[in-house]
Amino acid sequence: MRRREFIALFGGVAVVWPVAARAQQGVQMRRIGILLPYIESDSQAQARVTAFRTALEERGWAHGRDVSFDFRYAEGQLDRLPILAADLVRMNVHVILTAGTEATDAARKASGSIPIVMAAVGDPIAAGFISSLARPGGNVTGASLLATELTAKRLELLKETLPALTRLVVLWSASNASVIQKFKQIEAAAPLLGVQLQAHELRAPSDIEKSFEAAAQFGAEAVMTTEDAIQITYRAQLVDLAKRQRIPVASEFGEFARAGALMSYGPSILDSFRHAAGYIDKILNGAKPADLPVEQPTRFELIINLNTAKALGLAVPPTLLSRADEVIE
Repeated sequence: MRRREFIALFGGVAVVWPVAARAQQGVQMRRIGILLPYIESDSQAQARVTAFRTALEERGWAHGRDVSFDFRYAEGQLDRLPILAADLVRMNVHVILTAGTEATDAARKASGSIPIVMAAVGDPIAAGFISSLARPGGNVTGASLLATELTAKRLELLKETLPALTRLVVLWSASNASVIQKFKQIEAAAPLLGVQLQAHELRAPSDIEKSFEAAAQFGAEAVMTTEDAIQITYRAQLVDLAKRQRIPVASEFGEFARAGALMSYGPSILDSFRHAAGYIDKILNGAKPADLPVEQPTRFELIINLNTAKALGLAVPPTLLSRADEVIE
């Protein structure tokens, strides 16, 4: 009789326990705010989010069980970022994931206590987000793209592709600290390569078309991007205008080359989002952003769009093609 009573009691516990466990997990669920400058429907934006979520799940954080996501997309309107960041702060999220200098800056100004993990910032030290790579020192950590250091290398690769290049237009933003550092690198490298620069600042998406009209008047033989939020979000329009003007474009991110730019050279942006998941895993397990060193990329991709080269009548040197990680044809 006692044995039957024990089995009945044990069976009752077996039925009740999963419910109790789910209730406990509900209490422990963490809210992750995600602040992005992108247009939500952009396929590349979704690829970045998917890379992050997959990497987070691989670390044991399942959506709906352990974590919930609060997305805020600026839809390419950078002036919305401070409002969206403040909204996430009011929601008392446990951590905020950001992409790009503009979104990270908005989140940092909205809160000095909520941990912020940046997935793609060119130069977080120049932007004032961290004290040093080894010891960030505040509530911001994450991944640096090493974009500043690689900018001169991108110009060298462009010159190797276009040996006769003498006139170059650079698209940039004076409000983006990382972009300013990139532009300074281009300014320093251009005279050594015999290249004359003309800079065009993009304050709004409408400035893209104006810049290419000015580039044509300047007699530009190529355009270099500096990958701020406007350039990334409206890359398809940018590349389309370049094709109409028959001007080759050199960029940092592979998304540009896949959209039709002549070439790109830089770190994998998807890797940056995957690494961000590792930071958030550590923070949700108790680590402090100030103590988590900022990572630098170890893998860089040279992508050449041979279709674009052929359409422009350009012959890409075989030595460069042999070094490319991806050739689009």
